[in-house]
Amino acid sequence: MNHLQISTDPTLLGADLPESLTTSPSVSTFLPEEDASTCLLLPGTPSPPLDFTHPLTPLEMANVDNCDNVAGDDPAAETSSSGSSGIGMVGGCTSGAGTLFSDYQHLRKTSDGKLPENGLHMNGTLNIPISKDMPSFVHWNWPLIRKCTFFVFLSGIVAMIGVVVTMIATLPKSCNPAVAWYKGSVFYEVFPASFQDTNDDGLGDIHGLIGRVEYFKSLGIGAVRLNSIFPSQHYPDHFQDVTSLTAVDEVLGKVEDLQKFAAVLHERNISLILDLPIYPFVDHLNPPTMDVDRLPNRTDDVPTSEYLRLARSVLHEQENVITSVIRFWLAKTGVDGFYIKGLEHFHDDPLLLENIKEWKYTLGGDRVLMVSKQFVEKVPDSIASQVLSQVDLIDVLLDVAKGAEVIASTVKDVMSDEKVMKGVEHPWVHWSLGGVSERRLSSGLNPNATLAATLMQLMLPGTVSIFYGDEIALEEASDPNGEHVETKHLHHLAAMAWSGSQFTGRGTLPWLPRSASASFHHLEIVLEMIALRKKSPSIYLNAVVKEGQVLTNTDIKSSQNDIVIIERWYPRRNSFAAISNFGSKNVSLDLTAMFYSGEIVAGTTGKKERVYFERFAANALETIIVRLHK
Repeated sequence: MNHLQISTDPTLLGADLPESLTTSPSVSTFLPEEDASTCLLLPGTPSPPLDFTHPLTPLEMANVDNCDNVAGDDPAAETSSSGSSGIGMVGGCTSGAGTLFSDYQHLRKTSDGKLPENGLHMNGTLNIPISKDMPSFVHWNWPLIRKCTFFVFLSGIVAMIGVVVTMIATLPKSCNPAVAWYKGSVFYEVFPASFQDTNDDGLGDIHGLIGRVEYFKSLGIGAVRLNSIFPSQHYPDHFQDVTSLTAVDEVLGKVEDLQKFAAVLHERNISLILDLPIYPFVDHLNPPTMDVDRLPNRTDDVPTSEYLRLARSVLHEQENVITSVIRFWLAKTGVDGFYIKGLEHFHDDPLLLENIKEWKYTLGGDRVLMVSKQFVEKVPDSIASQVLSQVDLIDVLLDVAKGAEVIASTVKDVMSDEKVMKGVEHPWVHWSLGGVSERRLSSGLNPNATLAATLMQLMLPGTVSIFYGDEIALEEASDPNGEHVETKHLHHLAAMAWSGSQFTGRGTLPWLPRSASASFHHLEIVLEMIALRKKSPSIYLNAVVKEGQVLTNTDIKSSQNDIVIIERWYPRRNSFAAISNFGSKNVSLDLTAMFYSGEIVAGTTGKKERVYFERFAANALETIIVRLHK
């Protein structure tokens, strides 16, 4: 056994070994490739002799002294000779090995580490020569370059992360179907003389509207609709008897004031709609000022600029009164649409279709032309489709006082009327519960009736209109002493009530008694429902368009005990149900045939909880909005 624990017994090795293995076996003992493998392939150096020990023979350190110049001063050489495993050189170094290392003595490390005289530069254990032909980048400050490169790379990573975070933060929170600004939004109808007084004359004015612009913004509405701004002989007592359609009554202010009001609304992404009471101010329609037959169809995809270019090219010299009025207000204030009132009186006028076409072309595709449902019902069938193709909104009044069955019947008739409902195309329905010619919802009833009706209205498909004060259940002006009998027809136009401030600083009003009470706590519930409507396609869209078909997304049911149930849905969106009790008694309903469970998201009581429909409780004059679990 040798020091490597390998037996040297010849019988175990299976071969007779010579006593001395100081010389390598004959060449014939090895195969040619094995013989070749024992030679170091070093260019320019003589091949070492085949004087190797047998792989299984212990190493002998006989000639260590001959290696002093190699291993003693060169660690690399020492490592090479001592690190051999299995094959060792006889005597530690042979003459061939000495010749090998002698040829590489210039790689030795000098003791002082200085540049040798032959011009070689130290680089680790090697001396690299530096000549005049060396590239300039060798002398660059590479540590500084590496640091700068690292910081530039790190800055790039940080910048990319910032860009990604910014993109994620600015992504839209929802992916709801887009519609025109007036479709599905909420309008706010205002009687200007009753909204806010700024000069203490007891009458509201346009400056008061400007001062309340932040209130309009807080409502989340899409447009403010002014229903009476034109001069009359006794404004506002007889506001409907207008004397001009191109001026503002001096009680309210000037045209410049209206221009400023439109500007501040537009800054807050709120549009301005004006009512144009053309009857009886106009008793007949004038011929159009343009050749409407040469204009493109309303359904064609023609930009507004092209409309106006074509219109200018076919103008006639004769003036059209209504067209001139529309052009005047567009130029002066930049209003966003008109409600042509009294148009039902011209349903059989032979120039009706041509006038409506001209009005719409004058407005363009981004502004609204609105008419009443009474007008649509009277339009001859021969031109009904052409007339409605020019109309954007149809105003439909819901008479809540007539009960649940009338409400459901009106909605069903409108939704099934092919002349009115055309899915996402024109026209859309504009739902109203009150107005300048209607009594207040709360008159003679509990103020909760106004809130219940408003919440129910906000669940209907189309555009919704809230009459000023209905959001706080404003009651009619109270005149128990009969001091304002002459203006009794205006008591439903009571002055707006404000929390923490007053309509006017004047002690008494010259034309109305003091306003009755209001329920300010209702406002928060209405605001919550408006916000829900704005972000829910199931509610603000009036139909589902699928593969070219227009499918309804509304189901309404009623019962004899004044219960109205409205269900709204849209593909891949939440479904909602509104349960309204317009009766005077609390009821418990079993609605499991329609719904299973849901979560209350809005209601007259303001509570929010999970509900099941086997015993659904609906109090008197209450509307509950439920997000369905299905």
